[in-house]
Amino acid sequence: MNGNRLRTLFEIIYNCPFILLVIFTSLAFTLFSGGEGTRKSERDIAVSQFLEEGENAGKEAESLLKKSGMMLKEKYNTGNPDGVESGNKTGQGEETLQNAGKRKENTDGIEKESKRKTDAQQSATREKTEKVEKRATEFVEYEPIETDSRYYSDAGKTALTTVYDYVLENESYFNDAAFLGDSRTLGISDYAGLTGADFFCDNGMTIYKLLGDDGVTWQKTGEKVDLKEILQKKRYGKIYIMLGMNELGYGDTPMYLKQYLSVVRQIKEWQPGVIIYVMANLHVSQEKNNMETEFNNININDKNVASARLANGKDVFYLDCNPLFTDEEGYLLADLTFDGVHLYAQHYDKWRDFLFAHGVERGEMQQVEGSGQTKAPEESCGAGDS
Repeated sequence: MNGNRLRTLFEIIYNCPFILLVIFTSLAFTLFSGGEGTRKSERDIAVSQFLEEGENAGKEAESLLKKSGMMLKEKYNTGNPDGVESGNKTGQGEETLQNAGKRKENTDGIEKESKRKTDAQQSATREKTEKVEKRATEFVEYEPIETDSRYYSDAGKTALTTVYDYVLENESYFNDAAFLGDSRTLGISDYAGLTGADFFCDNGMTIYKLLGDDGVTWQKTGEKVDLKEILQKKRYGKIYIMLGMNELGYGDTPMYLKQYLSVVRQIKEWQPGVIIYVMANLHVSQEKNNMETEFNNININDKNVASARLANGKDVFYLDCNPLFTDEEGYLLADLTFDGVHLYAQHYDKWRDFLFAHGVERGEMQQVEGSGQTKAPEESCGAGDS
């Protein structure tokens, strides 16, 4: 038996009085029984058994100590689930769990707030996009036909009146308005009853001649005037332009659009804050529609689609009154016209009502000192093209 086992045995004997009692009892029994040899033999056997039992007991004790140590270690390492440790550490464990819960709640709150802000931003972006789309001129597409004209092509779409929250107006709305155009505009001047507006128009007028040196007739006086000079001196709140019929056989559509854009930009420069209405050209009747020449509705529509591109829904608007006067195929109704091009006088009231229904308000108008005219609030103007 090695030294470790003897030490273990002595520790067990020392700590267990019962074992000492057994030893003394065994020795006494051996002394008072049988011969010496027998007593020695029995004594040796008893001692051997005792030592063996002691050794086994020591092993069991060591095993128990190891198991106990492992159990305690596990308890300490798992945050004391059974509450073996006292006061401070137990409280710290609970506090740690509570803090962990608070951190999770805070994290969840931050994530929810971030999601809420993201949703709000996306919603605002959608609303902004919808507003922009709402104020854009819309087009209806169709299958175009081939043309061999150098003046136009089939646009393959028609332009609709610019979508906007228009206001129903009355005659006074046109007291600060100017109408620029050709013989169709002259018809509005003669028969629509808009006596407060200024009309600058002539038979045969074109977008190329409107701001030219030859001038244009001011219908109020019947005299030719330099429109460039008028627009730089007199202030208007609204300007209506309807040109394009006399350009059907002069220059191609891109050239027409380029000149129209130039005129609109020049008017904006001279009339800051003005509202510009680009008016569609009225189609012609089926009898007047001639596909052998440039005088036909495909060419008129090509010019209308081009000019509609100038509208931005902010300060330039496209107005199309064709649905009031044309049939399903887009021809001017024969019973409304005396020549397939111009309306009878009694039908201009529909055109007037159409204009009444498409007013654009810019807030309270400002009086121009000494002019007797009204002035639109100053604001920045876009190019109005696309």
